[in-house]
Amino acid sequence: MGPLSSNLLAAKLRPFGMKNLPFIVDVVAPLWSPPVGDAAFKRFNVEYIVRNNICENDYRFELVDADGNLLSAAFLARKGDRSAAGGWFDRESVRFPAGLRQASEMSRTYLSLMDERTFALMSGKDIKLSLFVSRKAGSGSVILERICERLRGEGWKNLFLWTDCDCNWQWYGKHGFALVQEDTYEPFSDEHEDYKTYIFKRPF
Repeated sequence: MGPLSSNLLAAKLRPFGMKNLPFIVDVVAPLWSPPVGDAAFKRFNVEYIVRNNICENDYRFELVDADGNLLSAAFLARKGDRSAAGGWFDRESVRFPAGLRQASEMSRTYLSLMDERTFALMSGKDIKLSLFVSRKAGSGSVILERICERLRGEGWKNLFLWTDCDCNWQWYGKHGFALVQEDTYEPFSDEHEDYKTYIFKRPF
């Protein structure tokens, strides 16, 4: 058994600490950075996306190794839960020119729409996986399974999530999730390719 496997076996699930937010942004920044703006703007935009997925609730988790190093994190939302990202966006976006703020507003509109679409499919017994990020190979699956075990014990019925064609959306179909809605998001589509969005559901 290698060192990573040992770390995962001994890993601890605990409430997410916001001090670890920069580590999450580091992971997703290469994937989610917009095509416009300098490095500061790109990181701002990505941090907003991450913050948008962290709701003001008790369903914010991190998986850490024996030394307290962050392995992965996951954030969930009950129907009606909201994040504090809007206020942060309004404060921080004033640093950037109007043209760049407009690009971020497009991201903001898209995220809000997809959250609304997903919540509309959920009952009060369902919960949404807003985001999970892995910093070490295998730790994303570990945190997801540990959280599912906890949520099952709390009596939740289904785990929902949304994703899009920029992500590895096929992964979910291979890990117990069923596709319940597929759409085309026209503002991000072009004459060559439709920008597809997907909503998945997994029973507990």
